[in-house]
Amino acid sequence: GFLCGVASDSVRCYLRHIKWLSHHDLSSGLPNRSALFALVKEVLTEQDEQSEAYVLAVISIENEKELLSTFGVSVLDSAVTQLVTRLQQKEAQIVSIYRINTMRLCVLIRCAPCLERERFFVQLSTLFREPVRFQDIPIHLDIRMGSVALTDEQLSPQAYLQQAESALAEACNKARDHVSFNPAISTASKENLVMLGELKNALTEKQLTLHYQPKVDMSSGKVHSVEALMRWNHPQKGNIPPGIFIPRAEDSTLINQITYFALNQAMAQMVLWQKSGISVPVAVNISARNLLQSDFCSVVSLLLERHGLSGEQLELEITEGVLMGDEQRAVAELNKLAQAKIILSIDDFGTGYSSLQYLHQLPVSFLKIDQSFVRRLPADKAAISIVEMAVSMAHKMNIRTIAEGIEDQATYDFLKNIGCDMAQGYLISRPLPAAEYALWHRQHNGCLG
Repeated sequence: GFLCGVASDSVRCYLRHIKWLSHHDLSSGLPNRSALFALVKEVLTEQDEQSEAYVLAVISIENEKELLSTFGVSVLDSAVTQLVTRLQQKEAQIVSIYRINTMRLCVLIRCAPCLERERFFVQLSTLFREPVRFQDIPIHLDIRMGSVALTDEQLSPQAYLQQAESALAEACNKARDHVSFNPAISTASKENLVMLGELKNALTEKQLTLHYQPKVDMSSGKVHSVEALMRWNHPQKGNIPPGIFIPRAEDSTLINQITYFALNQAMAQMVLWQKSGISVPVAVNISARNLLQSDFCSVVSLLLERHGLSGEQLELEITEGVLMGDEQRAVAELNKLAQAKIILSIDDFGTGYSSLQYLHQLPVSFLKIDQSFVRRLPADKAAISIVEMAVSMAHKMNIRTIAEGIEDQATYDFLKNIGCDMAQGYLISRPLPAAEYALWHRQHNGCLG
């Protein structure tokens, strides 16, 4: 009987431990996602117009990868423990704290009026800005928060967590400490995912094409090169502007496939034009993600070889933002491209700051002045100062300048007078399909005027 009693107690103890594990995070001892769902379900069931309302908030450590690569997995457990200690200072507002994965906490908060709620999250942000300590080293945590009010008992706990995660994603995208959920966030996220899915299909279903816009040498009037610009003709939605789908693609790995498509199409078109007597280099835009591909230079070189072209016939336009992040890697990749004789240019110059620091290291031939300044010429004094400075600085570094977005003769004449080297814009020609560009080129004999 004694042995049976001991065995029975052991089984009960084991079952209690199993039950505890099913509702707790093993490393921190905090309640887990399952426990969160159970309590939210209970709160939603009991909540009525007179009862206390609640807010669900997700708190994320966004520099997780940096922490893991530097200190190992134990740093996250230590950071979470210290964050929980700080959250417990707000016990009057916080009902319970959960760990829903290695880098995220979730808290259930007693709801207050909207203004007071925002003040509460500002206070949390202040608490989180103080460094945590690991192995006696002060460590900064990048903390973002997303929250949602529990107002509709028809929604499931899983749906509420998803909405809080959507608000968190918005906070990360907008570099904000905290964002409260609203339906527009969910709609935008869904539209973004749908568009990326449709864009993937567009690559295989020949919905994407390239249009070409000439760049003219201002001293001679001759066409120096053309820029290849992506166009998307959606079967139901019609023409989708590149300003809508390209930035979304650049935030995903899909940009690598789109860039490959653009390079391949542009090179094939160059060969066709050469056969018809039109010899003109083509410029293709590339993104930061392309330069982070370890084999990007090899991919471009293989495409040139496949089409029987030399590097001098291809120009790659890189935005200033390419250098924000892994600058050394980007500079190294650009040098590889330059060694392959590929022409490089900085696009949208003046809209960022990173290239000023690295411009002297970059093997670029052209600096392209952003159209936001060009379109304010020649009346805007601030735009005049910026453009004149850009032209002067580039020439001192033996870099030629291109002004994009020229729409009238007065702007063209002003830029020519201050020594700008090349012009691009609707005054010269709008972006044209390949066949139309060939016709334009022949009509102008490859020369403006």
